[in-house]
Amino acid sequence: MSTSRHLILVKHALPVPDASVPAREWRLGEEGEAQSARLAEELRAYEPFSLFSSTEPKAARTAELIGSASALDGLREIDRPVLPWMGEEEHRAFNQRLFDDFDVAVVGDESAADALRRFDTAVVALCEQVSDENVVAVAHGTVISLFVAHHNTDVNAYDLWQQLDCASFVVLSLPGFALARVQHA
Repeated sequence: MSTSRHLILVKHALPVPDASVPAREWRLGEEGEAQSARLAEELRAYEPFSLFSSTEPKAARTAELIGSASALDGLREIDRPVLPWMGEEEHRAFNQRLFDDFDVAVVGDESAADALRRFDTAVVALCEQVSDENVVAVAHGTVISLFVAHHNTDVNAYDLWQQLDCASFVVLSLPGFALARVQHA
């Protein structure tokens, strides 16, 4: 491996939506399992790496299909209770508000600012803990977008959130977290 290190933030694979439970409880379906297998192949380019995941089932299972991972609560998505089912446009408008009203808890008990602080603290600690290889963290679109935009002033968090499909990832250089690429799996 070269002396350059990377942080790879992975948006979990496709879950099976269930409007009766919060999104934090959703699990992967067949397509999500297949996406995870393809993702594992793409991430081989970054070996060796230490693998971590959010504690949410969809992220933890994505990571499990990549390799042996440690789950960390700090990598979870922004707090969202059970919400009414939304169409794609309504969902986009809702998330735009999350990014625009940065210091307000738009839904649940956590603002975007609070989620960013939690996620940033967890990611920085991981990168300090793992000093000799790449770091891969399987997490969620909103917190990944907030983190990348926070560390890259030319990145708009909402625009990045729209780009991150399930089972996509961003590659950031270490140290400094400069965005190197966005990869769609």
